Amino acid sequence: MNFPQSLRVIPYQCFHGAENMALDYFLTHFAAEQNQPVLRFYGWEPACLSLGRHQNADLVDSQKLNEIDFVRRPTGGSAIFHSNELTYSFILPAKMLGHHEMYTYFHRILAQALNKLGFPVKLQKSQLSDAYINKGNDTFSCFNRAARSEIKYQGKKVVGSAQKIYKHAILQHGSIMLGKNHLKIVDFLRLDDDEKIQQKKILEDHAMDLSAIGKPVPTIATISETLLNTFEQNGVSKIYYQYINDPEWRKSRTYLDRFRINR
Repeated sequence: MNFPQSLRVIPYQCFHGAENMALDYFLTHFAAEQNQPVLRFYGWEPACLSLGRHQNADLVDSQKLNEIDFVRRPTGGSAIFHSNELTYSFILPAKMLGHHEMYTYFHRILAQALNKLGFPVKLQKSQLSDAYINKGNDTFSCFNRAARSEIKYQGKKVVGSAQKIYKHAILQHGSIMLGKNHLKIVDFLRLDDDEKIQQKKILEDHAMDLSAIGKPVPTIATISETLLNTFEQNGVSKIYYQYINDPEWRKSRTYLDRFRINR
């Protein structure tokens, strides 16, 4: 395995949902051309409901989204309501690590960083069952299903991640939950009130945000800085910061319609 020695870091910014997805899609292909790992931190303005690449949108009552964005991610996995979280995209040239190794590598470093911040999370491996994407309400939320290695606290997921494997690069998305807004995803499903209560209970049983663990939630800047320091301690010798430049921004915008979901 060829672990990253250098890393381009794109500092935290907020964008619309389709803009975030288009940027990650463009950066994944650009990273392959440049042979350069990329880590981008970002938020969502306005809040956004994102579906996995192959996820059925019929369960969503889009009329209830109002001012909330609605997009489809290039990555797989299940739905996430993006609000009060720190989102990352981690991009590696495919020849550097396999997708399983990449998933475990990043989660191991992120778990170490959260431990440093006082959150006693653990990296746990899970046995995957059959395809879960379209099994209905119980697995509609990303935080209700298992992946190969999960960051958990007391058996509950704290981070939701998913990947997309391209020919020359791999894109990994992840959401670090800072507060409880992820529970609002239930409000956007085509369910009656009793079903919503049931689904919210399932989500509460499977997921936990940082604010619920018992320590003050650090700022996004502190979480990002601690994660980057942990990368350095794990052998990344060169970290450089570079915002999205104008040519990258213009090229990424040509992909916006690829990720928007019509309501």
